[in-house]
Amino acid sequence: MRFLGPKINTYHMASMARSGETLVLKVMAAHSKIVVIHNLESTDSKQDLRTFRFFKSYKKTVIRASHRAVSRYGLKENQVLLLKQGVWEHRYPFNGFVLVRNPVSIYSSLKAYDRNDPKYDPEENFWFKNEERLSRWLKDMSPSLLRGFDKLAPVQQFALFYNYRMNHLASLGLPIIRYEDLVTDPENTFAAICRSMNLPFEKEMLHAHEDYGTDVKGHGDNLLSRPVDSTSLIKYKQNVSLEEFAECSDLTESTQKKFGYVCDDGQIKY
Repeated sequence: MRFLGPKINTYHMASMARSGETLVLKVMAAHSKIVVIHNLESTDSKQDLRTFRFFKSYKKTVIRASHRAVSRYGLKENQVLLLKQGVWEHRYPFNGFVLVRNPVSIYSSLKAYDRNDPKYDPEENFWFKNEERLSRWLKDMSPSLLRGFDKLAPVQQFALFYNYRMNHLASLGLPIIRYEDLVTDPENTFAAICRSMNLPFEKEMLHAHEDYGTDVKGHGDNLLSRPVDSTSLIKYKQNVSLEEFAECSDLTESTQKKFGYVCDDGQIKY
């Protein structure tokens, strides 16, 4: 009989783009039992992309280490796979956790994401690539929401996508991990993620940034050498007007409350 190797559990980090996924993947990848599939490095290998595409339609929550989709990782017994599910929607039950962030900060991060593009203008032309991104993601998740999408203002497009994506994730009954807790209480929050994956917490995870050179960037233009810190919690104040804040808060109010957020009068509480 051919040896099939151990069964490997697969876990998803389900989230929305610009919610801190690269930070979480970097720290989790430092765990001795976790193998991150893709979207940690700035550029994925062709093999990683093929493995990612395979898992997008994979129906099971375990896979043999010898399976052609993962055999190159040399997986050992008791190791697990962690897959980022940020801009697509898995059609089958999965194990894992939901990473959330308050909507104003996500909108702020998306608004500034293309700032290095020559066409970028913080007042008049900051959303030109995001409309294409959100349209592409919605086409995969819920095509009917695209009707009239191009006629909406940027914050309205964002809120439509945020409400759909996060309401769906809230309905799954998976453990909820807030980005704000990650950066203010990393040890306890990453320990909670480990528990959701049936793994012990390893303190070495909190030093994951030391494994990278000072100029090494990961997915989403994030510096991998940067330690976990809370300075990102107030960045929205530099990038989001009070009018945008109010509209974003109003349009996402019922959704954000499901995750314990209250965005009011220019302040974010959780």
